[in-house]
Amino acid sequence: MDSPELIILDVGHGNCALIKDANNVMVIDCPPGGTLAETLEHLSIKEILHILISHSDADHIAGIIDILANEDIKIHNVHINPDAIKKSEVWTDVRIALQDARKRSGTQVSSELTTTKTGSLNIGSVEIEILAPTPELILGGAGGTDLQRRRLTSNSISAVVGIVHDSHRVAILAADIDHVGFDNLIQEQNNLSADILVFPHHGGKPGSADPKIFTEQFCMVVQPKLIIFSIDRNRFSNPRIEIVEGIISSVPNAHILCTQLSERCTTNLPSSTPTHLSTLPARGLNSNSCCGGSISIKIDGSKTTYTEMALHKEFILKQVTSPICRRLLSTVTSV
Repeated sequence: MDSPELIILDVGHGNCALIKDANNVMVIDCPPGGTLAETLEHLSIKEILHILISHSDADHIAGIIDILANEDIKIHNVHINPDAIKKSEVWTDVRIALQDARKRSGTQVSSELTTTKTGSLNIGSVEIEILAPTPELILGGAGGTDLQRRRLTSNSISAVVGIVHDSHRVAILAADIDHVGFDNLIQEQNNLSADILVFPHHGGKPGSADPKIFTEQFCMVVQPKLIIFSIDRNRFSNPRIEIVEGIISSVPNAHILCTQLSERCTTNLPSSTPTHLSTLPARGLNSNSCCGGSISIKIDGSKTTYTEMALHKEFILKQVTSPICRRLLSTVTSV
C-alpha cells in the first residue's frame, strides 16, 4: 500500500492541501484558479471523501464551485461552518453549488466544522483533528463575540486542522486564524506541537495583534521544523518582515518555505526551472516564480520529512538574491 501523502499546493494567494492514501482523498480549502482541478486530473483523482473549508473567504472557497460542478468527480462530503456576515456573491454562489451537488449527486453538506469532528474525518491511518474552533465559539459566529466578549471575524473562526499519524502530529494547517482565534485555541488545546506548520493568513497581519509577538507565541507552542507560507509573489508582499523576525527569534532552526518567491526576496526570477520542484501543478511554474512550489510530503509518523529540503536550501542560497529568511537569520546570529 502506498504511504499516505500530504500535498500543499502553490495556488498563489490562497490555501489548498490534499491528504491521500491508496483508497481515499481529502481536500482542505478550495481557492480560485485552476491549480486544484489540474492537480486532481494530474493524480487521476475521481473521488473525494471529504472537502473541508476552513472559512468563508474567497481565497479559500471560490474554487469549490467548479469542483462541485464537475460530474467526473464524486464528492461525498463537504464540511463548512456558517458565516452570517458574508454578503459576497462568491459566498452565495458557493451555497448554491452546495445545494445543487446535494440534490444532483447526493453530496452530504455538514454546516459544522468544529473540534467535535476530530476522529470522524480520518483518511486511512491518518487521523484528522479539528483543533479549532470549538462549538461554543461557532455559536458566537463571525460578527459575534467569543466568551470573553471579543469580536469575532471570519478569520477568528477559521478551522485549524491537525494531521496525526502513528500518534505523532505531523502538521498543523492554520488557515487564516487571527490573534483572537489563537487565544481561544491555546485555551482549549494543551498540546499543539507539530513538525510542519502552514502559517496562518499567508504571513499577513493577524488581526490587531503585534505580528512579531503573535508569531513568537504561535511558533513557541507548535515548535515546527518546517514553516510554509502559501503566497502570491505579486499580491500583499507576504510574508511580512515582522512575521519572519518572529519565526527566527522563536524557532531559529525551522526551515522556511514559501510557495512562491516574494518580491522582497528577489526582483529577478530564476532563469531556469529549479531542480527541487515537484512535478505537481503549481501556479508559479509558468512564470518561474516558484520558491517551494507545490510540495509533496510522505506521511510517516515521527519520521515525516520534506525530502527536498536540502535542495531547497541550495536554491535559496544560489538563486535568490536577498532572501528575507536568510538575511534576517544572519542578522540575529551575528548579534
